[in-house]
Amino acid sequence: MTEPLQTARLNWQGEVPESAAFGDIYFNRAGGVAETEHVFLAANQLPERFAAAHQRPFVIAETGFGTGLNFLCARQLWLQQAPADAQLHFISCEKFPLSRDDLARALSAFPQFRDGTAQLLEGYPAPIPGFFTLSLDGGRVLLTLLLGDALETLPQLDARVDAWFLDGFAPAKNPELWNDHLFAQIARLSGPGTSCATFTAAGIVRRGLQAAGFEIHKVPGFGRKREMISGRFGADHPVSAPPEDPIWFKRPPPADTGAGVTVIGAGLAGASTARALAEQGIAVTVIERHPAPACEGSGNPQGALYAKLPAQPTPHSRFHLAGLCHTAARIQPLRQARPDVGQLCGVLQLAPNDKELTRQQQLIDTGAYPESLVQAVDAERASALAGQPCARPALFFPTAGWVSPPRFCQQLLDHPLIRCHYGVDVSGLDHRDGCWHLLGTPYTASTLVICCATNALRFTQLAHLPLKPIRGQTTQTAVPAEGPRLQTVVCGEGYISPPLAGEYCFGASFKLRDTALDVREEEHRHNLAILARALPTLGEQLAQQPLQGRAALRCSSADYLPLVGPVQDQPAFIDTYAKLRDDARWPFDTPPPLLPGLFVNCGHGSKGLITAPLSGQLIAAQITGAPLPMERELARILHPARFTIKNLIRKSL
Repeated sequence: MTEPLQTARLNWQGEVPESAAFGDIYFNRAGGVAETEHVFLAANQLPERFAAAHQRPFVIAETGFGTGLNFLCARQLWLQQAPADAQLHFISCEKFPLSRDDLARALSAFPQFRDGTAQLLEGYPAPIPGFFTLSLDGGRVLLTLLLGDALETLPQLDARVDAWFLDGFAPAKNPELWNDHLFAQIARLSGPGTSCATFTAAGIVRRGLQAAGFEIHKVPGFGRKREMISGRFGADHPVSAPPEDPIWFKRPPPADTGAGVTVIGAGLAGASTARALAEQGIAVTVIERHPAPACEGSGNPQGALYAKLPAQPTPHSRFHLAGLCHTAARIQPLRQARPDVGQLCGVLQLAPNDKELTRQQQLIDTGAYPESLVQAVDAERASALAGQPCARPALFFPTAGWVSPPRFCQQLLDHPLIRCHYGVDVSGLDHRDGCWHLLGTPYTASTLVICCATNALRFTQLAHLPLKPIRGQTTQTAVPAEGPRLQTVVCGEGYISPPLAGEYCFGASFKLRDTALDVREEEHRHNLAILARALPTLGEQLAQQPLQGRAALRCSSADYLPLVGPVQDQPAFIDTYAKLRDDARWPFDTPPPLLPGLFVNCGHGSKGLITAPLSGQLIAAQITGAPLPMERELARILHPARFTIKNLIRKSL
């Protein structure tokens, strides 16, 4: 899923879009909403099923997102009918996504969905292959867009679907979609009682669904269309197993969350995990040793919200882009209540030398990234965007910006199902009598998530994780009385954001094997020097100002990706898969030995703003059995056991 995507080419018939490629309309001229209500909502019995929804979440999957009209109709029905503590997870594939402008134009025909449309447009991703998960309506609705060919994206989906919207252009006009590979994936992702509905009654669709295990019925179609089909996945039909991940990465069974979930740590990782769980209707207890959230690595006043991209997409960069989109979509609604939580003002990534300038040009030349995500600008254009003289050309990310991590954490933790206990220091963990005892405290937990950065290593159960602290110092100073203010985030060797509460924040130093937290004058000078190389005029002005700062420890892993997932029983895990030392292809069939109910979300380094919120969604899904918010491939590269497996294969364990 790394080939560039093409946005949909449209012909407009009034306000009705038609696909130029397929010669078919996106919604019925006689009434798009009425058609969706008949074909997808009623035929899947969703009014009744939504009212009785108790599992978290209820999952709908769709084979063609198009204008998003089906999604908006389902969302509205969910908000009207479903219990307030239940969550809808809507998953939709799209090979040719509409541009944001075309999407806005198409949905302007439906003013009754104005609120949902606004949230969708705020979080709508650039046309890049991958999974992009948006949170709407305070978390009551999740939307995961699978951008790319459905025959490539659905095999990467880990979910159990309750209802299928089999949409997309008619089989006669889009035969590549409707085939046995699609029907096999639909069956793989279905369980007993999963329903399906589609506007078509074509034989190829009817026979394909029947062969895959659905009991199919012809029912009256919408408007002048005589027939359509609906169906149910057979209770006696064997449920297809998901494509096999290596057995050691096998997803754990859903945890018992009836007594709630406990999270240790109230920084970005902990706050994001707690919020994702609470939005599934789960009570969360947050334990934090400091007197407030975000007192350590998540405590800088501001941080840059953007992803440094390679010329060719990689799994790492796809994860970072999905995380950027997810956090940016999170920030927008929070700004309504607290504008100082962050701003999507754009980010300039300056090229500090000719080598980096060449790399940036190669990135643009590959065509892997659309202009709506990133564009090259010369020094003059960069200066105009920044409102300050810039010394070098740059890449400009128009939808990126900055976030205040402490304010972000406070907003994430502000949920009626989250209870925070501050000033509580957990000295160790002991599992007995079916639950985790948090030593040194009165708390116990049946399900526990560790989100306390390198402090996780104090717990013997996690001491094997390859986490390392990296010292970083930021510099803060008041905005000069004269001169223009910075208008965008500027990154290069360091970063600086537009001022917040009358102060600039910039930096940061990077010190390996140094865990002291004193504020140092030489690191202020370092931060000023890299600022002056990027923004000479502003750097000179700020050098005349009194300087303050804070030092903190980033928590990073050996491969600079976070560790997100269930925690293995390390001695038993090594013993179970010891034969990897002799043969990496050994046909193991033993599931991984895991510590019961114990999960970790740590190691986000300097990228926590783009990795922690999406990782929180991943942890919540792994705990509850909900659909994963990212490709299975990406969940694997974050798995905490990945280092143990690599070391066994290298015979270093």
